[in-house]
Amino acid sequence: MRRLLLFCLLLTIACTNTQLAQVEEVQLVTTDLDNFWAAYPAAMRDTAQAYRVFEQQYFAKGSPGLLDYYERRFKKNPVLFARRITKRPRYYASIRNHMLDVAGQKPQILAAFRRLQALYPAARFSNIYFLAGGFSGSTAQPPGLLIGTEHVAYGPGVDTSELTQVERNRSGLVTDIPYVVTHEMIHNVQQRAQDNLLSYATREGMADFIAELVTGSLGTNARLHTYGNAHEQQLWAAFRREMRGSHIQNWLANAPQETPDKPCDLGYYVGYKICESYYAKATNKQQAVADMLSTTDFSNFLQQSGYAQKWSEQ
Repeated sequence: MRRLLLFCLLLTIACTNTQLAQVEEVQLVTTDLDNFWAAYPAAMRDTAQAYRVFEQQYFAKGSPGLLDYYERRFKKNPVLFARRITKRPRYYASIRNHMLDVAGQKPQILAAFRRLQALYPAARFSNIYFLAGGFSGSTAQPPGLLIGTEHVAYGPGVDTSELTQVERNRSGLVTDIPYVVTHEMIHNVQQRAQDNLLSYATREGMADFIAELVTGSLGTNARLHTYGNAHEQQLWAAFRREMRGSHIQNWLANAPQETPDKPCDLGYYVGYKICESYYAKATNKQQAVADMLSTTDFSNFLQQSGYAQKWSEQ
């Protein structure tokens, strides 16, 4: 999912309505998590009626972020949401404390945003809503950043036996949250994608690269680099053949292609390497970040990065 839903929203994403110049103005809203866990026991006592419980005790009390998420992800259908929760009883029962630990990451999140603004003073921010999203991912939308916390609730005692291979591989620790929200915030700052794989992958890789600059982490996407660094030249050769087209199914939002030996979403890795190459060449690193975030010509950005030339010379 998570990548499919994130990616599809990137096609139409616009800056949020709430644009905050001061990091201290950013609100981190966790009331939806409190409401979810208050409703959860009753929902699991009678799973046939779980949808009613969530509708009345979770969505009816929802923040503006949750209500937007409910409409976009579930078309206001509580049955669809309840199915996603009740089919993973052991997982949800084991992640409650980790999900509720989100609030403890506020200092690290705000510190990452301050570093981002120091790198790019034009950066503007939006409020963050932490949700139980039924594994439907995270996104940036008009109310703010909508963060599904199931993906950052891994830790001691968590039972992942009900998760798919790719869900397990994408499950991170609560300490990955600063990276997750910074990555999503960068999507609000950068320019829109052009309709080709190169621009989509570069935008995602850019969000990863800059998020790592300000948090020191790549979250669970670090696994892409373990594979990518061992197969970089082959990946570039394959990516180059497809990068001018609009089909992304081999590189982004391709969870079905995840295997024990090769991760999906390797477009993030290729985009990261392009941005890394551009940044490494730049004398003025702050200007390099500004160039990334303001670029509208991704073909020219690739050319300026020198990444393609690196492989043509070998």
